[in-house]
Amino acid sequence: MTANNYQKSIIILLLIFLSACKKDSLPPTIDTGLLLSAKGGATITITGQNLTAQGNPTVTLNKKQLTIQSASNSSLTVLIPKMIGSGQLTLTVDGKAYNGPAFSYQYVATVTTYAGNGKAIPIDGYGSNASFYEPWGIVADKNGDLYVCDSYARLIRKIAAGTRQVSSISFNNSLDFFTPYNIALDTINHVLFITDFNEHVMRMNTNGSNQTVIFATQNTLTDFTANAGIAIGPDGYLYVSDYSKGNINKMSSTGTSVSTYATGLIGPRNLIFDSTGELFVGAYDRSNATSIIYQVNYSQLTTYRKDANFSGWEIAKDTYGNFYEADHFSNTIKLIDPNGSMITLAGNGKAADIDGVGTNASFNGPCGLAIDNQGNLYVSTYNFDTGSGNKIRKIIVE
Repeated sequence: MTANNYQKSIIILLLIFLSACKKDSLPPTIDTGLLLSAKGGATITITGQNLTAQGNPTVTLNKKQLTIQSASNSSLTVLIPKMIGSGQLTLTVDGKAYNGPAFSYQYVATVTTYAGNGKAIPIDGYGSNASFYEPWGIVADKNGDLYVCDSYARLIRKIAAGTRQVSSISFNNSLDFFTPYNIALDTINHVLFITDFNEHVMRMNTNGSNQTVIFATQNTLTDFTANAGIAIGPDGYLYVSDYSKGNINKMSSTGTSVSTYATGLIGPRNLIFDSTGELFVGAYDRSNATSIIYQVNYSQLTTYRKDANFSGWEIAKDTYGNFYEADHFSNTIKLIDPNGSMITLAGNGKAADIDGVGTNASFNGPCGLAIDNQGNLYVSTYNFDTGSGNKIRKIIVE
C-alpha cells in the first residue's frame, strides 16, 4: 500500500468513527403520544430512540425514581410501584431531563363489609353479627382498633382489630351529651374526644372511663352551635368545626382555653390533619354551589379542590397525599390525587351495601371516613331516607 492510500484509509476510518460518535451522541427522543396505564406492581414500556446512547437513564414519576427492569436504545421497561399515582413520566440521561408520556395509575379498591348486618339497632357481636344505628365518625388507633360514633344509638362502638368484635361504650346519663357525631383519638394518652353535632365536646378514656363534657355553649334560638368535625393538632390542641357559625375553634384538651382559629367558612364539617401537620376542612362554597376542601392556616383559607359533583361531608387523606371523599348522596367514594385529578374510586351509585371491586361495589349512604396505619380505608353507612345502611365497610386501596 502506498503512503497516499494509507493516509486515505486512515481518514476514511476516522470519518466512520466520528460519524458513529455523532450518532451515539444524539439526544434521546421519546414517544409521548400514547397514554400509558397500569396497576401497582405491573410494568410499562417507554419507547423511543437513543434512550441509552448517552449512558444509563433513570425514569421518575411524581418525583419518585422507578425501577428499570430492562433497557435498550429503543425501549425501557419500568416497574410501577403501589400507589404512585398518575402524572407525567420523566427520563433523565447524563443529568438532562426529558419529558416522557403521560401515565394513568389504575387504582384497585376492594370493598368488603367489616361489621354490621344492616339492622337499625345496636347489638354487640363479631363482624356481621353486630349491628349499628346510624354510625358516623370513625377513628383508628395504632393497633387497628376502630372507635365509631353510633349516633342514634347514643353509643361509642369499639371494633377490635383482627376479631372484628364489636362492643359498646355507653354515656353517663347524667351528662348533657346527645348524639355522638365525630371523633378524634389521642393515641398517646388513649383518650377520645367526641362532638355531638349540638353544643358539646366530650372527653373520655378509650375504655369509657372519666367521661367529661369539656365544652358546651348556650343552645338558644339566637346562639345555636353545631360542633361537627374534630381533630387533634400536632400542638396537642383540639380543633373543632362549628357548622352553624362557619368557624373553626381551637381549644385545650381540657376545654379551659378556647379561641377562634378560623372564620368565614360555610357549613364546615370534617377536619383532618395530614402527616405533615397541615389542617384541612370539608365545607361548602355557596358562590359556586360546590363542595370544597380548604387548607386552613389561622383565618387564611386556601382552596385545595372544588367539586360541583360532590354531595357529602367527610374527607380523609392518606400518606401518599391522596384525599378521599365520602359522597353521601351519590353513594360513591372519590379519590383526589396530589395533582388534583379526581376519580370515582368505589361505588356505582346504587343505594346498597354490596361488596366488590371498584365500581362493582356499592354503598348505602357513605358517611364517616377513617384510615388506619396500614392505609386501609373505613366507611360508615346510613341512608336517611330508608333508615338502612348501618354498616362499617373496609376498602383496601392498591
